Amino acid sequence: MQQLPLDIEIKADSTFDNFIVGGEDNAQLIAVLQGLARGEHDFIYLYGEQGTGRTHLLQAFTQHYSEQLPQALVAYIPLDNMQLVPEMVEGLSSFDAVCIDGIERCLGDKAWETALFNLYNQLKEHDKTLVIAGIEAPQQLDVTLADLKSRLSAMLIHAIQPLSDDDKRVLMQTKAEERGLELTDDVATYLLSRQQRDLPHLLGMLETLDQASLQAKRRLTIPFVKQVLEL
Repeated sequence: MQQLPLDIEIKADSTFDNFIVGGEDNAQLIAVLQGLARGEHDFIYLYGEQGTGRTHLLQAFTQHYSEQLPQALVAYIPLDNMQLVPEMVEGLSSFDAVCIDGIERCLGDKAWETALFNLYNQLKEHDKTLVIAGIEAPQQLDVTLADLKSRLSAMLIHAIQPLSDDDKRVLMQTKAEERGLELTDDVATYLLSRQQRDLPHLLGMLETLDQASLQAKRRLTIPFVKQVLEL
């Protein structure tokens, strides 16, 4: 995997194996991404609300691609990185696969939209792979450059389906176990019933409980959770 000279972190635990799949639509999306990581070529646009795992999937694809095709070049570009400038995109046409994360962050900027439009055309011309993630479907994006919007709309589009409460419970318990915590069904159910249900909030809350548990040397019980989270 060739890295760009930027402070871009790809988390080692962002893999396909530890992604909580949920429904069949998500399973199909992962199958498509795994196929691309084995050398198939396509242009994929995936979208979903906050916490559905867009970044996880793009980073998992990047790592899997590099493992399966070690001689190929793959780039992961998170557009929330303030070091990035449109000119950096120009050199990505030499890569075999490019992942663009958070496309909504650059929309309305003529230079960025033009750079992405040109990259799209260059990768398509040379039968490369492009994976883009956004918070909305292409048709709902506020794209100024009409030709870019038409290109995005022509990609193979997949909506990431939100997890059910049961799936969120499994994810929280898995993340707790990775931290050396035991999160019982009763405590997990209590947290899901009392807190915001989006995953960033739930996982942030789990981090708070982890730190409190270490400091107090106590296991996670409902009374302890109430005390720490002031419920």
